[in-house]
Amino acid sequence: MKPIVLALVILEVVAFPLLLIWVLTTSSPTAIALLIILSVCGSFGLAALVMCGMWNPVMRQWPPREPAPDAVRRNFQSFSLGLINLGLSVHVAADDHFLHLQPASLIRLMGAVSTSIPWTAMEPMAGRRGTAVKLGAHTFVGPRWCMELVEPNSD
Repeated sequence: MKPIVLALVILEVVAFPLLLIWVLTTSSPTAIALLIILSVCGSFGLAALVMCGMWNPVMRQWPPREPAPDAVRRNFQSFSLGLINLGLSVHVAADDHFLHLQPASLIRLMGAVSTSIPWTAMEPMAGRRGTAVKLGAHTFVGPRWCMELVEPNSD
């Protein structure tokens, strides 16, 4: 985990209650401005912590590869992995062998990694209308246009 992420989270946990008390007991514009700045920075820190702790460990199993020239591409698609919801934040390319995911710039800034998931690593989930698959022990949900490309494993 990046030290700046940890520093932002600790700052949020320690400084936020103190600044909130200061804002509630005074009408200082400085206190309000500091509380807003801390809240924004802390939110980015928490989001980065989620990316580093939940998205990256799953997605690092499949390093990013270059999509095939004939891959179907769409930008700003929505995906979720367990509790993580990356709404309109992922650029996608789907070819014959892989689902290529590249988080949008802001999400990459928070530490999310790109990945190329082989179609064979995903198993469709019954009753989810073609949008959810099992990715190891995790539920992975994406747009129907690409998740319907997952074929059931023949065991």
